[in-house]
Amino acid sequence: MDGTRQPMIAAIFDLDGTLYTGHIVKGIARHHRVHQVKRLPLTFYMATHMALWSLRRLGLLSEKFVREIWVRHLGWTVRGWTRQEAAAAFTWIAEQYVLPLVRPEMMKHARDHQAAGHRVILVSGTPAPLLAEIGRHLGIEETVGTPLILRAGRYTGACELPACQGLGKVSRLKAYLGDSSISWSESYAYADSYTDLPLLEEVGHPVVVYPDDELAVHAQDRGWEIIR
Repeated sequence: MDGTRQPMIAAIFDLDGTLYTGHIVKGIARHHRVHQVKRLPLTFYMATHMALWSLRRLGLLSEKFVREIWVRHLGWTVRGWTRQEAAAAFTWIAEQYVLPLVRPEMMKHARDHQAAGHRVILVSGTPAPLLAEIGRHLGIEETVGTPLILRAGRYTGACELPACQGLGKVSRLKAYLGDSSISWSESYAYADSYTDLPLLEEVGHPVVVYPDDELAVHAQDRGWEIIR
């Protein structure tokens, strides 16, 4: 044997709209409202960022830009919390919001990949520590999210750039993998949004999951697998 490391196959899963039917912003909002915490930052975040969707509908902003800003500023909703304070909220969100909305058929795909010895990786714009907690509850050890910045032991409300969104998902994923030997031509990616196109195009087996209209058309034109 020459000791050459054989390339591994990865199975990369988006979170919102793919592995489960919800949206992580709604999960954070539900937690804060139920527990009556961070209501002012949450209200400010929702008001300012919902306005961006109005501009998107008018054609003044791109969906890519709006999604990027939503992801970049999610840290506002935990600003000032310590790791421990945020961790309690993240556990609640994983257990009470995400798990009830998981798509069983998509988790079966994840389990099948695990059984085949593939590296199953959850990649999402979700704040990295929250995504890691969700991954733990789903039995997915490897997660790549948007890192939040800590200063003096507390979250500042800012994130490290690039946010794990659009092209940032690919760059974050590759930075995480480092020099790992991955066979991209044999790997899989599962996602639901046209903004995930850079990730889907990175692999040999792109699978679109309950796609938005734009991604559905693109997938049909390219002959990609579609799960509806």
